[in-house]
Amino acid sequence: MSSAPDFLAALRESTEELRRLARSTHDTIVPDCPGWLGRDVIVHLGRVYASVTAIVESRASGPVDPGKAAEAPEGSAIFEWIDERCDSVLAALSGIANDEHVWTWSDDRSGGFYHRRMAHETAVHVCDLQRSIAVTVTMDREMACDGIDEAYGVILPSGMKRKGRTFPTSTLHLHCTDGPGEWMIIPRGDVVDVRHEHSKGDVAWRGPAVGLLLAAWGRRQTGVVAFGDPKASDEWSSLGI
Repeated sequence: MSSAPDFLAALRESTEELRRLARSTHDTIVPDCPGWLGRDVIVHLGRVYASVTAIVESRASGPVDPGKAAEAPEGSAIFEWIDERCDSVLAALSGIANDEHVWTWSDDRSGGFYHRRMAHETAVHVCDLQRSIAVTVTMDREMACDGIDEAYGVILPSGMKRKGRTFPTSTLHLHCTDGPGEWMIIPRGDVVDVRHEHSKGDVAWRGPAVGLLLAAWGRRQTGVVAFGDPKASDEWSSLGI
């Protein structure tokens, strides 16, 4: 795989799109997030940003209560609130080095963890909002490929452990159709081995990089075509994030 993307630049770009979409999708049903309107996506991201800002600014050694910054206002005031949350998290993350120590919920206790995490969290939910109003998704392909690595290497294993679940026993092969990129996902209980290789899995997903990433997050109708065991494909699709 290529070198890591510029996560801070990607986050700045995604937050600009988020601010714009917040105003056009506020009352829109978001099918990729069942039960949510656009407002719920905005509130979710704003609260995540408030939490990360509080942790990073204080160089915390444990979880931090973000306080009133995480309290979303009613009505149109939410637009100013999400603008403030975007500005704050960008400022906080711009001020911490990749290798600087800070508490995270993962084994990676570095500023770089939050650079990457916030870039992908925002990019995927921006896709959710774009798809809710039938706008073509705009995620950078390099970002999507790295997001696949993060989804299977970090996010899904964390979710499995938190929920006391294990991965499907089947193997999953991912194959990009819009450029280079292959992944072999081999389950080991509540973790997986993620290998960048051409290999035959019990099920194979083929599609554009952003479609494969969204499929990893449990989104449907992402342009991904499944081959192999239909039951295995369903099991992997149903994991969600």
